[in-house]
Amino acid sequence: MDLKKIFIIVISCFCFQTVIAQELTEEQKERLEYRVDVFLSDNEEIQALWYEDLMDRMKLKGDTRVVYHNVVKYHAYKMKRLDNPNIKLSKKQIKSEIQKQVKLLNEDVKEILDSDQLKLHKAGWNAILKAITKKINDN
Repeated sequence: MDLKKIFIIVISCFCFQTVIAQELTEEQKERLEYRVDVFLSDNEEIQALWYEDLMDRMKLKGDTRVVYHNVVKYHAYKMKRLDNPNIKLSKKQIKSEIQKQVKLLNEDVKEILDSDQLKLHKAGWNAILKAITKKINDN
């Protein structure tokens, strides 16, 4: 075998490994796109920046953006209160109540968003729900 053929075989193997390494599962793709880990932390500033980016991707502007943001803040506040020790809910109850609140949130934003924006909203909140569920289970 000459040097040229060996070089081509080595390059081909390297490219094949790179392609295999780039095949991500749906969950990995979601984690990259929706940054689930952002919501595993308690850094509210980073979470707010992530949400601003989501609203940019949704192309929300003006009054629509303000109304959407206020609706999300309202429901997020209601969800955050579920973790209050005075309420005394079990982990299972908290997860159930959060899911109910997300359903209410989705109903409220249906009136504000078009179908593409709603898809992005739901994908973002699915990622957030996964992070919240993981956080609850880990505590």
